[in-house]
Amino acid sequence: MNYPTKINLSFLSAIIASLCWVTGDILIAGFNVNPKDYPLFSEVYADKVDPGIAMLMLQGSTERLMAGALIAAMTASLFLPGIWLAFQFVKDKTKWYAYITYFILILSVMLMPLGHAVFFFTGEIYKAIYHTDASAHPYLLETAAGFMKVFYITWAPAIIILFIGWLLYSLLVFMKKTVLPRWAGFISPVFLTLYQQPIKLLMPSSELKSWVNAAGFNISYLVFFLLLLVLFRNKLLARKE
Repeated sequence: MNYPTKINLSFLSAIIASLCWVTGDILIAGFNVNPKDYPLFSEVYADKVDPGIAMLMLQGSTERLMAGALIAAMTASLFLPGIWLAFQFVKDKTKWYAYITYFILILSVMLMPLGHAVFFFTGEIYKAIYHTDASAHPYLLETAAGFMKVFYITWAPAIIILFIGWLLYSLLVFMKKTVLPRWAGFISPVFLTLYQQPIKLLMPSSELKSWVNAAGFNISYLVFFLLLLVLFRNKLLARKE
């Protein structure tokens, strides 16, 4: 397989992965929740649960939550060609900083699937609490607490490492260690996610806003790879001519 074909297929893989993850995020966490509708968690058990997580997925059917978990978790590996693609913009790939950044970004992809899939199990256990008699709640709340530990252990490191990896990549761009112009450091997924925050604040409460809140980072991934494709694909191809 020649280099231009690898580049084109890597773009395609990264864009498909981003679309799958945006879809997965919307399916599993794209809900507009009014706490007043769920007093069991917003009031009665507010001191025993994380109300935001407990109420988030109560509206979702098992089939929807399952689809949201699986479509993302089973396509995470499609991000790996995208990480390789971003690495191709580095001028000297043998430098220690290039290896460290590349390794951290690969690690972030490896951690993503489980952190995302655990949303399904937490959603289902809180639905079980909500729809069962109060006599069963003590045991279910204890089980839910265990699920939440797994949730934080898997999801938090995945997000932190992902942010660190793309911040390091932006630093490489800013320091002219890549063939990208310095301003391109501001279009990495981390910065694109930050740009969304004022937009979210201005958006009225709606289903669309809940989708953007749920899929914000993967929307940034999608925009990032599309911008690389449109603006900088030829830079990679020119390096091999």
